[in-house]
Amino acid sequence: MNFSFTEEQLMLRDLARKFAENEMRPLLREYENQRRTPKSLVKKLADIGFLGAHLPKEYGGSALDYLSAAIIWEELSKVSWTMALGTLGHAVLSGTILMKVATSEQKEQYLAPLCRGELMFATATVEPNAGSDPGAIECKAILKGDHWLLNGTKNFVTGGGLADYVLVLAQTDRKLGVKGMVLLLVDSKTAGISLEDVRLVGGRTSNIVNLAFSDCRVPAGNLIGKVGRGLHGAFHGIDTARVFIAAGALGMAQGCLDASIKYAQERTQFGKAIGGFQLVQEVIARMAAEIEPLRWQLYYAADLKDQGKPHGKELSSAKWLASELAVKAAAEAIRLHGAYGCTDEYDLEHHYRDAVLSTILGGTTEMHKLMIGRELLGINAIN
Repeated sequence: MNFSFTEEQLMLRDLARKFAENEMRPLLREYENQRRTPKSLVKKLADIGFLGAHLPKEYGGSALDYLSAAIIWEELSKVSWTMALGTLGHAVLSGTILMKVATSEQKEQYLAPLCRGELMFATATVEPNAGSDPGAIECKAILKGDHWLLNGTKNFVTGGGLADYVLVLAQTDRKLGVKGMVLLLVDSKTAGISLEDVRLVGGRTSNIVNLAFSDCRVPAGNLIGKVGRGLHGAFHGIDTARVFIAAGALGMAQGCLDASIKYAQERTQFGKAIGGFQLVQEVIARMAAEIEPLRWQLYYAADLKDQGKPHGKELSSAKWLASELAVKAAAEAIRLHGAYGCTDEYDLEHHYRDAVLSTILGGTTEMHKLMIGRELLGINAIN
């Protein structure tokens, strides 16, 4: 068991830290206020190998292990997790799906330009009546000769308004349940697609929309994977997204800790730095003590994933606890900063808003608790 980073991982961490400070931070306030995604960062992330960090080299990725990718994602998220989500999240979710289940021809056509930063993708799974329960998906896909006819609605699609293509999870036959599902790659310019912007409490730089499909004709060759294996294909991406979310949550929590340490050393009250007060030290000490073991929990889960070993319980634990810690750390940091913590002069208020989203994306806290319980007890709490 090795608890030390390799030289390459240290280099990646430093490069990610510099990118976050030099490329992301200068854009943060402007793009947050305008609720826009800085698309210019997509190509810059591609150029340094971060966009397709975990994707195969043969298609332009960096082929890094998931532990190394998690190190990068955490560093970027210290400045803004949802800016990272908006600019490289599509490579995490959609890119993983394409890597795992697309044909060689499809990978060459779509995955390679994704890694180069030339195409953006989104993945649409959630619906008004189907969130944690994928079996309730109603979006309908009917094969008609050389094309699929797609009808339905998808909610909370990250990057859906920026994507060149959208991976849509749809049902071919409700009687078959999850065994009737397909993944279709839909060109965003297809006739019959409409979108509606969604204004969430956080995620201001990640472009989240609702999509509606009305008699959309999708070429039969745009089936990704096999009929009946759509949900299985989607889960490949969701599993990797959970690593990204957990790493992002840790990045936000660490960012709040770093800001709190700096502020406590510089801010004076009653004639001394507030870091000299025992209650302030207790807040900072507890933050640090809670972040560090969760970081190693995530690294352990990522390492298991790299080895191809079962890692569901370990990753669910990391995602659940890290996302809730991010909310807690942001709230504590804001209290420590007082009214200043509520302004956009500091990172804390946007970390707080974004941290709330991390508890929901990639599976709610409650779903992860149930998945852990199912693995430990061998009893499924959901019929």
